[in-house]
Amino acid sequence: MKNLVTGFLLALQFFTSFPIRKTLPMTNKSVTAMFGAMPFVSLLMGLIIVFVLTVNNYYFEFSPLFLAILVVVLNIVMTGGLHLDGWIDLGDAYFSYRDRQRRLEILSDSRVGAFGAIALVILLLLKIGIFYEMFLKRPLNLYYYFLFVPVLCRMAMLIYFNLSVNVKESGLAAFFKNQVMPKRLWIFIECYLVFIIIAACLLKDIFLVVLLFSMFIVTLLYRKWTYVHFGGMTGDLLGALYEGMELVLWGILLLLFI
Repeated sequence: MKNLVTGFLLALQFFTSFPIRKTLPMTNKSVTAMFGAMPFVSLLMGLIIVFVLTVNNYYFEFSPLFLAILVVVLNIVMTGGLHLDGWIDLGDAYFSYRDRQRRLEILSDSRVGAFGAIALVILLLLKIGIFYEMFLKRPLNLYYYFLFVPVLCRMAMLIYFNLSVNVKESGLAAFFKNQVMPKRLWIFIECYLVFIIIAACLLKDIFLVVLLFSMFIVTLLYRKWTYVHFGGMTGDLLGALYEGMELVLWGILLLLFI
């Protein structure tokens, strides 16, 4: 239980902007619990989004466009833009059209290039556009998706992390890869899988099942793509997966609701 609590606090510390100003032990069990807590942390952030949307319905009634922008900005604020950094670096590295080694060097470069900036703008515009359309259509169970989509995106990160070999010997991803206990992490993944399936049954929502299978397929395709172009996993590629997966899953929902 102690490791679960420590892991939860570590997840807040490393993967959100919530202020956890405390030195926590980084053992194999606590780091594994940290990764295992990531989807749960995303669920809590989703609850904050739902709370804001509910308050808006009762008191403010902002336009769908402003709400869409607000949701995107809130997500960035709560994560501290952590995964956006990976998306930007991926854009710079991949569209440099260099060899694999040079792409890995670009991934490690903290500077933002033209392709990274373009990739960021496209991502944000597409997210705002999708949320705008969703708020216009107001489909059944819309608010539930703000809870489950982030959980599925984090699950994708865990699956990708557990299945992939780290291509760099340094960095946080390499450190975490050496610390995490794979078998225990699979147990966390299986628990979240059961949670999603139960939720789909209770809500009688087949679309949630579609999102679950889509997440698995996209994660495996992304893993294959990163192996071809980068030789494996890095922290930036892990973060980029979250942003890309969120865009894909919401895009699928939009198509399903047309």
